[in-house]
Amino acid sequence: MDYTLLVVIGLLLVLMIMGSPVIFAIGFAGMAYFFIKPGMSGMLDIYAHKFFTGMDVFIWLSIPLFIIAGEIMTAIGMTDRLVNLSRLMVGRLRGGLAYVNVVGSMMFSGVSGSALADISALGPVEVKMMEKDGYRKDFAAALTVSSAIQGPIIPPSIPLIIFSALTNTSVAALFLAGAVPGLMLGVAQMAVIYYLARKKGFPRNPIENLTLGVAFHIFMSAFWAIFMPLIILGGIISGIFTATEAAAIAVAYALLVGVLAYRNLSLKAFWDIIDRAARTSASVYLIVGFATIISWVLANERVPSELQALVQDMQLEPWMLLLLLNLFFLINGLWIGDSVQLLLFAPLFTPLLASMGVDPVHFGVIMVLNVMIGLMTPPYGLALYLGSTISGVPLGAIVRQSVPFLLSNLAVLLVVTYVPAVSLTLPRLFGFM
Repeated sequence: MDYTLLVVIGLLLVLMIMGSPVIFAIGFAGMAYFFIKPGMSGMLDIYAHKFFTGMDVFIWLSIPLFIIAGEIMTAIGMTDRLVNLSRLMVGRLRGGLAYVNVVGSMMFSGVSGSALADISALGPVEVKMMEKDGYRKDFAAALTVSSAIQGPIIPPSIPLIIFSALTNTSVAALFLAGAVPGLMLGVAQMAVIYYLARKKGFPRNPIENLTLGVAFHIFMSAFWAIFMPLIILGGIISGIFTATEAAAIAVAYALLVGVLAYRNLSLKAFWDIIDRAARTSASVYLIVGFATIISWVLANERVPSELQALVQDMQLEPWMLLLLLNLFFLINGLWIGDSVQLLLFAPLFTPLLASMGVDPVHFGVIMVLNVMIGLMTPPYGLALYLGSTISGVPLGAIVRQSVPFLLSNLAVLLVVTYVPAVSLTLPRLFGFM
């Protein structure tokens, strides 16, 4: 491997370890290549070209649109309605509000497609309800963090859209492939709750004075949120519209619900939503642009072909390489964010695994599942920090309480990795593979 590439990678790692902003670290490391590599200093126009062409991809438009749709649904009070529907479904069980936390995240994932959005929107409500019902606050915060990582697995999923754009993999196939693993995460977490509920005597929390009329009212109030992912997935799977068009339709749908159905979306609230979405999207787009430069550097230095030759020389079987990559992604998750891992490593490893017979759709689900678990692993795990912020619980206490859920998530990861049918059956049934 050329010394220039080693310097660039080393610089990137050092900057990230030192706590430098991810955007700065990736951008600076990419630019350093042009000054360190002999003969490249006069070719800085490539840096600008790759930066802008990396962002100039039609499917990237879906990211700010999905963010806006999720923000609107949150602003119009959809979270409270989903929590009430979850209580209707599982609140009567022992440990009812703990189950509500998981089920609520399952349903909200169809609105936001983002783990951090799930924690921000549902977290304050769920933690407050659980604490009032007698649960330890650190346990409530840990469960909120763990249940939120389902969001980017169950469609619609922003990380799966990123993977699709980077690897030219079908978005529809990835969305369908993520559905079962996402539900498995929720079921595994509920299994942990079932055990803890009986061991620690968690309370039940049914809806008081429940009648058929009350149940119908709760269902209808949450109907618009439940119907939204059906429109998105149904349109994409049927081929009526693309993922980007689906995102635009999601925004229009959310606006209609807020203005006509609930009538509680003001112009000021909508402007605040656009402002937050613009800030979030801008940071994502900058990372995308700079990560494209790093990907070009790796390709220019023939890293993918060298990796393939190394794997062949070591005679690694696909299952062995998948195990090593799982460990690699999980360790990186300790200090690298989810989108950064996808942008840096998805274009690098997907062709390698495809050459070994691993389906890109299967690998996409594995990788996204890995980087989502990384959100709840210390010390970098952004979901842990956000959980601590919204609950006021020290980070260390949340980490301790999250261990059983982390283990259940890792168990699901192993099943998804080594049983391809878990993620590939639905795409095959719908004819996307």
